[in-house]
Amino acid sequence: MNRVNVLNIIRSEGPISKAEIAEHVQVSPTTVSTILMKLMREDYVREEGIGDSTGGRKPVLYRFNPDKAYIIAVSMRNSSIQLAVLNLAGDRKKERIYNVENAKGETYIHYLMNVLSLFIDSINSQTKFVGISIVCPGVVDAKNGTILYNAKLDLYDVELKARVEQAFGLQTHVENDMNALVIAEKQFGDAPFREMLYLSIDEGVGSGIVVNDHIFRGYSGSAGEIGHMSVVPGGISCSCGNQGCLENYVSWPAIYARILSGWFTQKEDSSIVEKANRMPEMIKPTHFVESVCEGDPFALKIVEEMAEYIAVAITNVLHFMNPQAVIVNGEHVVNNEPLISLIKKKVERRAMKIVTKDLEIRQTALSNDMNLLGALAVLLQDEMQVGKYNVFLQQ
Repeated sequence: MNRVNVLNIIRSEGPISKAEIAEHVQVSPTTVSTILMKLMREDYVREEGIGDSTGGRKPVLYRFNPDKAYIIAVSMRNSSIQLAVLNLAGDRKKERIYNVENAKGETYIHYLMNVLSLFIDSINSQTKFVGISIVCPGVVDAKNGTILYNAKLDLYDVELKARVEQAFGLQTHVENDMNALVIAEKQFGDAPFREMLYLSIDEGVGSGIVVNDHIFRGYSGSAGEIGHMSVVPGGISCSCGNQGCLENYVSWPAIYARILSGWFTQKEDSSIVEKANRMPEMIKPTHFVESVCEGDPFALKIVEEMAEYIAVAITNVLHFMNPQAVIVNGEHVVNNEPLISLIKKKVERRAMKIVTKDLEIRQTALSNDMNLLGALAVLLQDEMQVGKYNVFLQQ
């Protein structure tokens, strides 16, 4: 436990002195010295020069060495597969994105294995890897590395960890993409919350749930499928078998369809289309966000509809979970201040006062590479126990 905490304090707070490490971890300087010697022999930690004196000798500072090893991060999405080589701080050394077109089921997995093979073959053979970390949508058995359920990709009971390890001989981790983002938000973002809802609105809609500072997975591992919460009784039929699911009203495919419908059938002209040079196939989430922030009437009408649906879902979660915070992400949600503001107002109006007291609703603090950071965060947690003993550290 002390070794894990010393390494994690250096990783998050370094460059840092021995005395500061001892104060954070609440162990003696002698214990810190012993751990530092081992970590330096293993090249996880290096000296970073001399710090300022507080009355005695100037202290030696220590920093984490993120280039000690690398990982292969894999982000499986409905329309693409993103591969990258990352160091232990999340810096990209190499990246490729492969479109999967309409591949599903075993065809998708076969394609994944092929592009992963090509990617690994293109990497310098001298590069030292800790392992491969894969994040994917759907229900995942993280312990055994099995994709249990993904209706959109037609993936059921896929023992992905075993297949990848057998093919490439590297320790492999497989995790649900939303849970991975929660872990990344706590490691690399700004989410010190012990009770939290993490809501991702992108190609689909999913969430990660933190209860008592731990990922809540549910009995079968399917907790967090908020995208399939019904927000419109008797609404649009969903692939999950339900009707009126949130995902069918606020995901990017749904918003893209709404933009096209407004333009083609309702003749609602909009700056969204103008930003794409009046080429529908070129419309991107950023065009939508820019139009919203510029006050485009049609874009704001869509935002009003989105905020209502999202507020219904969040309010339902607040009433049975009572989290400290709700963090949202997604390309057409991040930096969309009018949307975030409307969601806050509608939740405030709908929810009981007791569950909105001191509640924070805010966008993610992660960068655009959040899925890659999610993959790294999973590996750091599993291999280096990042965050495992944080409860013992001084705040």
